[in-house]
Amino acid sequence: MASSLYRRIYSGDSLYSAWRKVKESAFSSSSETIRNEAKDFESQLPKSLSDIQRALSKKIFTFQKQTGVAKTKANGNSRPIVLSPIPNRIVQRALLDALSRIKFVKEALATPTSYGGIKDKRVSMAIADAKAAIAKGAAFHIRSDIAEFFTRIDKARVMTLVAPHIICPDTIALFRAAITTDLANIDVLRRQGLDEIFPIGVEGVAQGSPLSPLIANLYLHDFDKVMNDSEVNCLRYIDDFLILGKDMGCVDRAFSKAQTELKKLSLEAYRPSATSDKASRGHTAKGFDFLGCFVSAGLVQPSTATRERFKKRIKSDLDASIRMMKFSVEAGDISPKGSYSGALQNLDRVILGWGKAFSFCSNGQWIKSLDDYITSSLAQYEIERANLFQKTNGTAQRRMLGVRLLAAVHSGRRETE
Repeated sequence: MASSLYRRIYSGDSLYSAWRKVKESAFSSSSETIRNEAKDFESQLPKSLSDIQRALSKKIFTFQKQTGVAKTKANGNSRPIVLSPIPNRIVQRALLDALSRIKFVKEALATPTSYGGIKDKRVSMAIADAKAAIAKGAAFHIRSDIAEFFTRIDKARVMTLVAPHIICPDTIALFRAAITTDLANIDVLRRQGLDEIFPIGVEGVAQGSPLSPLIANLYLHDFDKVMNDSEVNCLRYIDDFLILGKDMGCVDRAFSKAQTELKKLSLEAYRPSATSDKASRGHTAKGFDFLGCFVSAGLVQPSTATRERFKKRIKSDLDASIRMMKFSVEAGDISPKGSYSGALQNLDRVILGWGKAFSFCSNGQWIKSLDDYITSSLAQYEIERANLFQKTNGTAQRRMLGVRLLAAVHSGRRETE
């Protein structure tokens, strides 16, 4: 007979709650494929959820293969993101909710100096606590992050940490399966020479999984305790951490201690240097970058690098739309996201999401500067769109606008009759 913990995972309330969270994330995704997958799943409700519930109750649920996507970072390296099918994410979410009720997990998630992946905690809280420490006399800092953190997490160590607190073989088996990465496109990644960056072996957990932040917080729980038992504050958001102290000596000693603790986990933090954007060291009065923000005693704003990435995203999306509209004239078809209306909707969604993420920052010239950039980019986009329109007929223009042809709808209807 299943334990109460395992039964909680597949209860109707738990699965529906998990679906709502997965749906919210999927519907706000910039990926049309992910949005469509969520719409398809929703169209099959309640059967799609009851199928998952039945499989879990009979202990025959299997996680579907995932897709590995190598996202290019600013430094040119690739970041491995694992995209999972909707049923996988729903079960992972339900599992996350169940595990979060275990005493050991609750204690780890209650760590006051940890912020990432914890309910009701946000980046703004970490920034506020950093400012509070500075106001109390923390005149020096070291900011760093843990190199290749998610890909170097030892899954066996994770199981060793969690298993003694679960005492339910079915839940342990489901958790082990939930953190295993099985990629459908591994052969393609292998041909591209990218397979080794994905967590398909004994090391690494998938970035993109609802369970990844939980695993990070459990894995670094002892690190948090050791780092905050002395004369410094060590604030951590997943694999980014900030050490604040009254003098440079105590901050340097704390960073050495951090490296010692991380070495026990076969991990290492980036060392501060003048040329590194991964780590910094010095006076807090001069300000420093942390969690995408520039932080100083009187000012918090998106960092220069964060703003440049945002501008690059705006330009990239608009340029992609122009390319797709050009292609649509030749191919007679267009992706909705690439159409004029789709591009503007996508841009508005990106601006809303980014603006909300940094709504806690101080008001300042940076807001007007970014709005001016967006306005200028849109003006250039309009010129290029107008040039395209002059060279095409009404049918192609409709496709580029993203307004469907009645003839196409009629033809499609007749084909399905």
